[in-house]
Order: sequence, then structure tokens, then C-alpha cells
Amino acid sequence: MFLGDLLCRAALQEGKCVTYLPTYGVAMRGGTANCVVTISDREIGSPLLDGPEVAIILNEPSLVKFQPAVRPGGLIVANSSLILKDVFNRNDHIRMVWVPATETAREVAGTERAANMVALGAFLAAEPIVSVSSVETILRKVIPSHRKEMVEKNLAAIRVGLEKGLTCTRGSLARA
Repeated sequence: MFLGDLLCRAALQEGKCVTYLPTYGVAMRGGTANCVVTISDREIGSPLLDGPEVAIILNEPSLVKFQPAVRPGGLIVANSSLILKDVFNRNDHIRMVWVPATETAREVAGTERAANMVALGAFLAAEPIVSVSSVETILRKVIPSHRKEMVEKNLAAIRVGLEKGLTCTRGSLARA
């Protein structure tokens, strides 16, 4: 949810139109949660989406649930720390960026909770829909100033995710 919120705020800062539609599972903590983000240069008629062009997926149950919805030719950024590549079963030229988001977050930020920021960086490497500097600016605004260490850990996670995403995008962007 935080990743989607950051994307929306960064896009708004850049003058784009956005919608943000969160969905929480039965339990607020520990339950499933996802959000649909639409970013456009034109007015958006509805926050509902038939088939997304991109999905950032952090765990295996979410890959099973959401990979069928991604449009052919779309992009999936998947957390290879928690998702086995065998679970991916598309054959319609979906672009895949496999990034070890959980492991990387643990190494770079000292917490698995920054896995979403690693995935965000990898996504921005593959699809630079907003600038990294806009995301950094928004991150500094939404996290209270007395939590400077948290801001820096999240920024580090985004930067490493960006590097890992660029590496994947250059040579090994897999098409199923």
C-alpha cells in the first residue's frame, strides 16, 4: 500500500493524473492487501481496471492470484526471495523482473519491511513512469523528520532496487 501511495504522490507532484484504489483482506495486519494505481497524462475516467499493464508482486500467493490479470506484453516485478520462478506460468510475452527484494532489504536496510522499496526501485528501472527524485522527495515528506534513519534506509533500498532492476532490464529481462 505504501509503495502505491508513494507512486501516486510522486506522479501528482509531476503533474500527472492518478487514481489509488486499495483493497484490504479480512485482517488489516497479516491479511492480504493490494492496491490498484493508475497513472496517466490524461484524465482518468474510473479507478477500476480490467487488466493492469504492470504488477509489483511481493509474495507467491499474490503471484498466483494476480499474474493472470496482467495484460499480454505487460510487466511483472516479482520478489524472487519469496516466489519460486516455477509458479510463473504465462506464455504471452510478459516481461519479468525478478529481484530478491526481501533479501536485499534485509542487507541494505536491516529489515524485511523495506522489500517494497527495493521492488519500487526495480520497477522504476524497468518503467520510469515517475522520476526517482520525485519518489525521494515524497518519501522525505511522508515520513516524519524525526525518523530520519527510516527515510535513509528506505532511500537506500530504492537505490539498490533501481540498480538491481537496471541489471535485470539490460540483459536478463525474461520473456515467457
